[in-house]
Amino acid sequence: MKLNKLLFVGLAAFALMASGCAKHEVTTDGATTKHGAATHSVKSMASKPASSSVYFAFDSANLDAAGSATLDGYAAWLNDHGAVSVTIEGNCDQRGSREYNLALGQQRADSVKAYLVARGVSASHIDTVSYGEERAACSGTGEACWAQNRHADIVSR
Repeated sequence: MKLNKLLFVGLAAFALMASGCAKHEVTTDGATTKHGAATHSVKSMASKPASSSVYFAFDSANLDAAGSATLDGYAAWLNDHGAVSVTIEGNCDQRGSREYNLALGQQRADSVKAYLVARGVSASHIDTVSYGEERAACSGTGEACWAQNRHADIVSR
């Protein structure tokens, strides 16, 4: 009898706790959801953008439309996740001298950083580095391979 009473009280307590956690409120603009006392931004739950690479034309550090679109998504994500810091890694294909490619890789990394900062990302959360031709994504020759090596990658730290 005591065991049944204890089981009943335990189940009743569980039911009360579960029903208290089921209350949710969503603002009319959909921006926040409340779970009890905690409030979570819907934006902050968004996943990191699928692409973290921006590609460049030969001998250029200028962003094209595709690169800008990629960075717009990444800037929004970084602004929603203010504590995240990133390193932007500039890369080149193997044409040109080592010194030239290191300089061009740095220009590409700096171009990406400037774009993100212009969209509100804190400059103090962004570092840049150039790997020049040292970290080739493709080791072959020809334009199809070289195009894969002309990029800047955004890496979370």
